[in-house]
Amino acid sequence: MDGNYGRTVSRRQALRITAVTGASLALGGGLVTGLLRRAGLHRVSETRTQMGTVVIVTVVDPALEAARSMVRNAFGEMERLESLLSRHRTGTPVARLNADGMVRKPPQELIEVMRRARAYSSLTAGAFDVTVAPLLTLYESRFEVGGAPPSDNEIDAALELVDYRRVRIDEHAIVLDDQRMSVTLDGIAKGYVVDRTVRTLVNEGAERVLINAGGDMASGGRGSAKDPWTVAIQDPQDVNASLALVRLSGDCIATSGDYIQAFTQDRRFHHIIDPRTGRSPDQVSAVTVVTASAMDADALSTAVMVLGPAEGLELMDRLEDTEGVIVTKLNEQLRTSGLGRLSA
Repeated sequence: MDGNYGRTVSRRQALRITAVTGASLALGGGLVTGLLRRAGLHRVSETRTQMGTVVIVTVVDPALEAARSMVRNAFGEMERLESLLSRHRTGTPVARLNADGMVRKPPQELIEVMRRARAYSSLTAGAFDVTVAPLLTLYESRFEVGGAPPSDNEIDAALELVDYRRVRIDEHAIVLDDQRMSVTLDGIAKGYVVDRTVRTLVNEGAERVLINAGGDMASGGRGSAKDPWTVAIQDPQDVNASLALVRLSGDCIATSGDYIQAFTQDRRFHHIIDPRTGRSPDQVSAVTVVTASAMDADALSTAVMVLGPAEGLELMDRLEDTEGVIVTKLNEQLRTSGLGRLSA
């Protein structure tokens, strides 16, 4: 899907990354409250819990009431999409698919996400795979009950149910080849929801938009191209510090990391599971991807975590209009060639 919300130049021309320490989210380009007021603009920002995470929607617009209405509409659109794509809610199409192994007449939004997920599975030779859900459920249940990882035999049994090629997708139905299989869209749907919501706001005429959904972020609007938003890349070793600042002018960014949901204090076991081995990847601590779509950035950040530093960096360098930063378990920082090396 198209994530170019008001972009006027290529991202490689516009994107700037600067090494920083302790940086936080900023409005961007020196725009502060006084300047906004003198420019006749109003900034409305609201924070809610949505999609299992903290979501912040910010709209800058000449009309205050219009900006407030846009923010309300944004959360309404997120709620609508979550009701279609969540595996955690009872009765959603995804929940029915997991319960029955099939969902007839799936909504177009689910078809779109599933097809995009399949494309990334093919691109990464299975490093990204939404059928990883049985493994994730196994790890969650074992750590919740016994505080320990599953056995090798349990992992091998779950791996038999993981294979994106065993999902059939068309306009009439989505079918899992084995009813014991299940899917999770946690690694791609949040980005899709953010993309769709930003597009809705831009179509409503918002001057500038920024949505932050637990690290999946998208920007848009005419004003974003003129004066980019400035956001920080989280340091995985220190929650109070950042690695770099990124200026977004219609771009999107997503981060995956072992620190986001770890099962153990040493982060050896965490919520990202390699669908091919059934174990958490052990070379990468965090990945941040910047590209034109939050959905693509979401899926890519997960895939690169699994692929590891060498393959992950090669993949991002190969993809058009995509840049990223990889932080290894040894705290090495690797950047795509379009960005160069992070300064100390």
